[in-house]
Amino acid sequence: MTAFRTRVAAGPLALAALALSAALALPAGSARAAPQVERVRGTIDSVGPDTVTVRTVDGKTETVRFAPTTRFAHVIRASLDAVKEGSFIGTAAKPGTPPTALEVVIFPEALRGAGEGHYAWDMLPDTVSGGGAVETSMTNGTVQAPRVETSMTNGTVAASAAANGERTLTVAYKGQSIVIAVPAKAPVVTLEPADAAILVPGAKVFAVAARDGDRLDARSVSVGKDGLTPPM
Repeated sequence: MTAFRTRVAAGPLALAALALSAALALPAGSARAAPQVERVRGTIDSVGPDTVTVRTVDGKTETVRFAPTTRFAHVIRASLDAVKEGSFIGTAAKPGTPPTALEVVIFPEALRGAGEGHYAWDMLPDTVSGGGAVETSMTNGTVQAPRVETSMTNGTVAASAAANGERTLTVAYKGQSIVIAVPAKAPVVTLEPADAAILVPGAKVFAVAARDGDRLDARSVSVGKDGLTPPM
């Protein structure tokens, strides 16, 4: 009879009750919050076997850990002429009608769909107007030809361009689209797959990492090639 009672006490209901009691006994606020995604921008100070120490643009020092799952890329200069209908791009833009791009990233085909959507981004320097930091949004999506009313004209072609070199892009994402103005001054870059060997002191870096307490675990690390500062 004693053995029977022992088996009942160790059954699923008893274990669930013990777990509930333990949870109720925890102090308020002791549950760990989910890791928060942060974006780290700055200059590489040093590199360890699985870490990179960054002197950030706001003067802090952050140590970011990387793992076999971390994606590495070189950020290289590109031209807006490389953006075609069907290109998958990302662009941080300041508010306006239409929003004005502060940078454009042309994604390689292997990264098509990465971060697709339109969402709040960070405060970034206004590189196109020379002003201070501004609030921005990020749009990752596919460039499409805008749908407009047309007429037919047959004649001789003469090339022309806007006086300020500005172009507009229609970017489609998740069944929606947005028109974004891209000034001639907006930096345009693309990404080249790489590995941890690109982490060298003095290089400019942009990392997306998950913070859990004092720990930062990199999801992706992008390093400017030939001294380039990643504009993202």
